[in-house]
Amino acid sequence: MQGITSRKSSLVITENVLIKTDQDKIILSATDLETGFEGVYSATIEKEGAIAVSAQKLNEIVRMFPNDQILIEEKENRWIEITSEKLNYHLIGMNPEEFPEIPRVDETPFIKIDSACFKRMIESSIIISVPGSEKREHMIGVSLERISEEGENLIRLVSTDTRRLSKIDYVCDSSSWFQQGEGIIIPKKGLSEVNKFLEPEGMVEIGVKGNHFIVKKDNETLIINLLFGTFPEYADLLRIEEEFDVAFNKDLLLMMLKRMAIVTSEEYRGVNFRLENNELIIKAVNPTVGESMEKIEIIYQREPIEAAFNPKYFIEALGFIKGDTVLLNIKDRELPCKIRDKNKNDTNYLNVIMPMKI
Repeated sequence: MQGITSRKSSLVITENVLIKTDQDKIILSATDLETGFEGVYSATIEKEGAIAVSAQKLNEIVRMFPNDQILIEEKENRWIEITSEKLNYHLIGMNPEEFPEIPRVDETPFIKIDSACFKRMIESSIIISVPGSEKREHMIGVSLERISEEGENLIRLVSTDTRRLSKIDYVCDSSSWFQQGEGIIIPKKGLSEVNKFLEPEGMVEIGVKGNHFIVKKDNETLIINLLFGTFPEYADLLRIEEEFDVAFNKDLLLMMLKRMAIVTSEEYRGVNFRLENNELIIKAVNPTVGESMEKIEIIYQREPIEAAFNPKYFIEALGFIKGDTVLLNIKDRELPCKIRDKNKNDTNYLNVIMPMKI
């Protein structure tokens, strides 16, 4: 909840967590007006009620609390007492009626998705970040589509900053497929909170209701306001002409790129790729630092190609490829390079990188 309550908001109360009691449990809620969280937990309730309290201070108190059991009680004028046998805190609370309402997700059609796979999908999407001043929906958000392709039901995430694009699919069990709908755009900062929310194993449920994307696990729910806008057409970028594939050992290429990136800087980010005579030659030149050059053997017998790319984009893309061999689909110096796993069993991730002019 800390990632949500620590964000700037037009309402001071969003820095608080709302605590409500209900029979034998407590309900904790947090929101920054764009992302909402609600969790339900077991508790011994002496009296029902509701109060809003500083999320940061409550977190620090609970994290450092010396006992397994903690007693929270509301006093007069919305003061809150947090106690154990030997420790006592008094915090100033706020009126729970001023707390923004968390959208209800009843009757939402959900689909189950593997938590670890969804985490990988999100990480590969939000790594494509944009400046904080950016406002265009397709730049600050990630497209989620529910599509059928070649007999498979897919959840597809697509992210771009116009210089590169990532596409990653999840094949759904047909028994849990929910009706295809128009694509939605989810804010990247909301997906960053989903990424923290997901466990490294097990299943979670995702759904769309109205203007909200919902992720649900056990007793906790995360609700994200969607962005309104149109995501650019990208289908042409996904088409692969296999005759232009060049195979590389992933680890060798990755280390080569990292060595070349040493002499790059914010001002001089591009490195030159030259493919000819069964060799890839990469050269980086930075007038403020120096230069570097390295070559590796490959299978390449076409006309020579020379193009410039940002090595950082390749390094990040290679981090999401599982296999040992990666395919770079590069046709000429004007067209983007497409990166994917050679393993036919893991072709759900594709990264498209635009060339640079240097």
